[in-house]
This record gives sequence, C-alpha cells and structure tokens, in this order.
Amino acid sequence: MSGSNPTAGPGRGISACVVCRNEADRLRPCLESLAWVDEIIVMDLDSTDQSAEIAEAHGASVIRREPLPIVEPLRNELAASARHDWILALDPDERVTPGLAHELRRLAARENIDAVVIPRMNVDFGYAPSSPAQRYEGQLRMYRRDRLQWPLFPNTLPVVPDERLCRLPKEDRLVLVHDRNRNLPEALERAMRYAPAEARAMLEAGQTFSAGSMGHVILKAINRQFFDARAWRDGVPGILRAAILVNYKLSVWIAFWQLSGAPRTRADDRLVAAVVVCV
Repeated sequence: MSGSNPTAGPGRGISACVVCRNEADRLRPCLESLAWVDEIIVMDLDSTDQSAEIAEAHGASVIRREPLPIVEPLRNELAASARHDWILALDPDERVTPGLAHELRRLAARENIDAVVIPRMNVDFGYAPSSPAQRYEGQLRMYRRDRLQWPLFPNTLPVVPDERLCRLPKEDRLVLVHDRNRNLPEALERAMRYAPAEARAMLEAGQTFSAGSMGHVILKAINRQFFDARAWRDGVPGILRAAILVNYKLSVWIAFWQLSGAPRTRADDRLVAAVVVCV
C-alpha cells in the first residue's frame, strides 16, 4: 500500500500524481505499479466510468474536478495537493517497471538533483518499438515540487538546469511503459483532444500560419518518424505508428489554419502549385 515505506524521510517521500478521465481499464495496472510510493493522488476529471472507485480501492486519494483538454495545468494543481517533496507525474496509460521503481526510490534520497528524466517506451497497437527515439523517449516525470512548475503550452516539459537533472540510462529495465494507442479510435481521440489545444497555444504565442511553415513541420515529422526511426524495421505496426504520429502534426496545423481564419493567400497558392509540379 502507498504510504507504508518506513525509510521515507524529509525530502525523500514520493507522491504519485495521476490525472484521469474515463480510463478505468488502464488505471488499474497503473496504480498496481505504484504500490511502492508513499502516496497516490488521482485527479478524476468527471469520469462516468469506475475510475474514481478503482482509485479509492487502491488506496489513492481522489480529487474531483471538471475536465480540461490538456493535462499540463492540472499537473501543477495536483502537485500542490501532495504531502511529499518528490512528485511522480503519470498518466493512466503508463506503468512503472520494477527496475524503475527501485531506481526512483534510490534517487529520491539524493540532495543534488531536482528532477529525473525517465525513458518512456511508447507501445502502439500492442507493439513496442525498436527505434530508440520511441523506445526510450526521455520524459521528465519525477521532480521536487518546490523547484519547478509545468509550462502551460501543450506537450512541453519544465526546464531544469543540467547540473540539477538526472537522466536515467536507456535500458528496458528502467522504462516507463506507455500503452499509448491500443486502437485507431484512441489514436484519433488523442489527436482531437490535443491538436486544437496545441494550435491555440501556437496562436496565442504569436505564430503566423503559412503553407511553407506547415510544409516544413510536416516534412520534418515524416523524416523523423519514418526514416530516422526506420519505421519499416517494425513491419506494419511500425509504419502505422509513424503514420499516426505524422497525422497528429497535420491535425495540429489544420486546427492552426482554421484558428488563424482559414486564410488563402497567393504566396501559399504558388507554393502549393510548385510542390505539386515537383512531385
């Protein structure tokens, strides 16, 4: 049970913070992988399934609130309710491996670090990737709550000085398993939820839409997900994973174009025509 660790002292205790909405089937294994922490807090975002009940059955404190489309602001809110100095921020579709649990407990005793970057293994359609970029994606997930805050821009991480940051080795025994997309509806729902929020953040940050900027981002995503990651080495699952990730970037830019007023300019028309001729 959480809170039963006799070695936790000042500055060493770990509070696991999970934000959840209608993910009862995924929440159970997530919480089971957190039996070693000192406290579990689940923020339930108006779930209509058994998420809150499952959290309580696993000894978690449950905070109920209305949902937001992105998780970053909620992480700060949830961390403020924690009892312990160290925060382990998780999503319901993530699981801590035993080796990672042991290492994080050891790191919590160190005084010379403020945050830990954990390698996350992104599993899509039931298949783990072979590409290091997806198999060991660095994620800042454990940190001292009095030293940093989550930025409000979607899919961004807090900035920590290198000398106060610990990066775990890229090893399977130390990964955070991310059961990301189990099927197509889940992949599409994730894009529908995050893409408009990221597009709005881009607009509020003063970015301007252009076909050239969109093309640059999409081509970069294609190169990264298909070619840098050598997606074909993982067969059909690898190709589909790459396609889903590129589609997310495209969804962000479609939403950004619409939020920008759905502009059509001569410069963009000429660029699109030139690309079609080259193809």
